[in-house]
Amino acid sequence: MFTFSSAIKPDEPALITNLFARRLAQPFALAAHRLGLSANAVTVLGGCCWMLSTPLAVLAGGLCARAPESRTGLALWFGCGVLWNLGYILDLADGSLARMSGTASRRGFYLDYVFHLLFKPAFLSSVGIGLALLHGTSLPLLLLAVLAIPANWSASASAAEHVLCEETGKNHAPPLPRPGDGIADPAAGCPTPEALWLGLSDISQAAAAKRASPVRFVRTLAAEILSYYGQFTFFSVTVLSDILLALFVPGIDAFPCTTLAFVVLTLFLLLRIPLRVLRDYRRFGSL
Repeated sequence: MFTFSSAIKPDEPALITNLFARRLAQPFALAAHRLGLSANAVTVLGGCCWMLSTPLAVLAGGLCARAPESRTGLALWFGCGVLWNLGYILDLADGSLARMSGTASRRGFYLDYVFHLLFKPAFLSSVGIGLALLHGTSLPLLLLAVLAIPANWSASASAAEHVLCEETGKNHAPPLPRPGDGIADPAAGCPTPEALWLGLSDISQAAAAKRASPVRFVRTLAAEILSYYGQFTFFSVTVLSDILLALFVPGIDAFPCTTLAFVVLTLFLLLRIPLRVLRDYRRFGSL
């Protein structure tokens, strides 16, 4: 019953999750079961790890600026990386535990989405504030840290979900296809309701399809690093690189790798917002 196959999410969309993170989360799900923890309790633990990392990143940046010779700030940055990834692993372990134990529920889905919506904008912003303090309260970095809140909020996806809720409440949503109706191809001009409402991009497609070709594999992996799924691991790598530089290379203590990654990623997300809104605005016109 409590096997890896029973923990797998059907049609897992995230490539990073499918290849690595789901297997890493399996021991945590089994440990939680042995400890008598519910899937919802694991969700709360993972969410607390995420939320704790946000003030820790700000504190780490401030300590590195005030006492660059001290190792405390570096240790706090390392702690942020641990919390980012531990929260992500527990975010997967809760679903694995729920599926293995047959306890999946609407309450569990609700808790999961609450922490996603709380942490998603706070994550990148807290990194930016920490870096701004590390660079002597840099105003450009502080500005980017504020702009990172809406940039990483996925405004287009959230707006589409609100439209779905509004239309469903008014009984105006298109009916779901019945068995035997077949699945229409959005590219052919006949999108299914799922594609219209929730399938905002091919990121929601099954991970197995994304491994069909090397080109698509690399493109999808890059997209996940630039979006939600891979940001934790990506910034953990840059933070670890900067910690090693600060420890072993004299004069390099301004976190150049993480600073460059934050600036480039935030600018990319900001430039993407109007393009995604325009794309989905046109797509909703086909309803």
